[in-house]
Amino acid sequence: MRVVLDTNCFISCIEKKSLYRNVFDAFLNYQYSLCLSTDILFEYEEIFLEKWGEEVTKNLLARILRANNIVLTETYFDFSLSIDKDDDKFINVYLSSNSDYLISNDKDILALKTSSFPPLNIITLQEFSELIKTL
Repeated sequence: MRVVLDTNCFISCIEKKSLYRNVFDAFLNYQYSLCLSTDILFEYEEIFLEKWGEEVTKNLLARILRANNIVLTETYFDFSLSIDKDDDKFINVYLSSNSDYLISNDKDILALKTSSFPPLNIITLQEFSELIKTL
């Protein structure tokens, strides 16, 4: 299963006491592939630095990039579907990588759930956490 994780969702599942820690643990246990682009990695790095500082950020990014279950994706087309243009990188990677799910709690991304073209399979972090429990 291929997924794209919005930055806020990814941050919400990393801490050991998080309600959604099972999502990060499932990534570490190769239960799904995380689809990324350079733009997404830069955003992860920026937010990780703000939240946890340089050392934790360096370790987290190294762990992510060493994983065999990441799919580094180049996007050749900008679909420009979101009201918030900063969110388009997640949608573009989702479409370019042929992902199964785009995981987000962002209201602008969630508003695209009803899009008929291109079809987008967007679910919340809570829904994905429950899905992971069934695997």
